[in-house]
Amino acid sequence: MRNLHLTGFIALLAALGCRAPQRDHENVPDTGSVFTITHFNILFAPDMSNRVDTERYKRPLNDVNILSIVTSDLYPSILRFKRSENQKDKLRIDFINRGLINQYAVNTDKLLIDFDRFANQKERINYIRQTLKKDEDEMTMEFTRVNGLAVRQNFGADIWSYLNQGIDDKRVLFSEKPVRLDHNTYVNTYRNILIMPTDGYIEAGIFGKGVDLGQNTVARFREAFSNSGETSMQQFLDSNKQFQIRPVNNAYLKDLEILVMELYDRSLSKQGAATVHPTDMEIIKLLWTKWLQQSGVKRFELHPFASSRDEAEKTILNFMGITKTL
Repeated sequence: MRNLHLTGFIALLAALGCRAPQRDHENVPDTGSVFTITHFNILFAPDMSNRVDTERYKRPLNDVNILSIVTSDLYPSILRFKRSENQKDKLRIDFINRGLINQYAVNTDKLLIDFDRFANQKERINYIRQTLKKDEDEMTMEFTRVNGLAVRQNFGADIWSYLNQGIDDKRVLFSEKPVRLDHNTYVNTYRNILIMPTDGYIEAGIFGKGVDLGQNTVARFREAFSNSGETSMQQFLDSNKQFQIRPVNNAYLKDLEILVMELYDRSLSKQGAATVHPTDMEIIKLLWTKWLQQSGVKRFELHPFASSRDEAEKTILNFMGITKTL
């Protein structure tokens, strides 16, 4: 199978799936090849625990700022990546704690931008030119409202359960049925990307069950490792399963790429100096890495909070393999 930058009617054919117009013999030879068009299915699911209070956990960007990076790069950088027409990309704001949807009276219609809903490229172009910016603004405004409510009245977030049960067939999309035209075959497929801003501390009020990574757990790991005489934290963790986060059992994760952003190290001083060793950040990255690997996540990266908008944007686009379009 090989990839091709498809334009014009070829992308239209693959996008619609049910039409079979005459093939352009000059542009695409009838060679019996398989052409794959990959679209982005982006989930933005922030950990709306007490970390959203930036007065309590000071950092340069809040989750609204990070969302605005994604929406501002949606067109043209993301939508036109290796494609010029008939994009089927999706951007959805998801909730780790689904109960917040009712608690905060969330208008979920405003939290989804879906390019797969258009019947043809003309409709898609008109939407991009006339309505996309408005929908991006409405998405950001609704999320800003919800984020503000979370700051004032917080209900926590259970990240372990979200990855175990919340990631489903509505959030992970698979390749569509191949379309055959003459001897060639065309396939629409998706890269499922979860952008998850979190401080890295998994504190859902469930302790001692292997589904948490609270500050007490981090402190216990540090003390046990320091007293063990071991020189390798990795080897110590491998042989001390009581400190490991229990893997989730969710087959959808094998098709999900997870970008974890905004990890926050509570063990640092106000001046940013380490107060203990190993630091909270070192321990959090170690335990998260083991957890996500054992859970079968397709691909992931773990990043501390960004020092600037440019740094956060570079992290996101690099993870997606995209060069920003100016």
